[in-house]
Amino acid sequence: MRAANLTGVLPEEFGRLSHLSWIDLSRNYINGSIPAANWTSLPLKNFFLSGNNFSGELPETLSNLKNLIDVRLDGTEISGKIPSFTGNWTKLERL
Repeated sequence: MRAANLTGVLPEEFGRLSHLSWIDLSRNYINGSIPAANWTSLPLKNFFLSGNNFSGELPETLSNLKNLIDVRLDGTEISGKIPSFTGNWTKLERL
C-alpha cells in the first residue's frame, strides 16, 4: 500500500495480523505514533514506514520482531535515540 494516499493513524490491529511478513506503508500521510501493539506473533521481515508523519519514539513492543531484515523509517518525525532493543533484531540487514 505504498504511496496510496492513506491518512490517519496506524491501527493497533496490525499487531494481530499473525501471517504478515511484509508491511510497506511508505509515502503516505499516516500520522501519530507507531502503536504499542503486541507485535509478538508476527513473522514480520520487512517494515517500511518511510515518508509518513509518524512521531514519538519506537515502542518497546517492537523488540519482539525477531525476524526483521529491513526496517525503513526515514522521512518520519520519529524521535529519540536508537533503542537498545534493536539488538534483538539479530537478522537485521538494513536500518
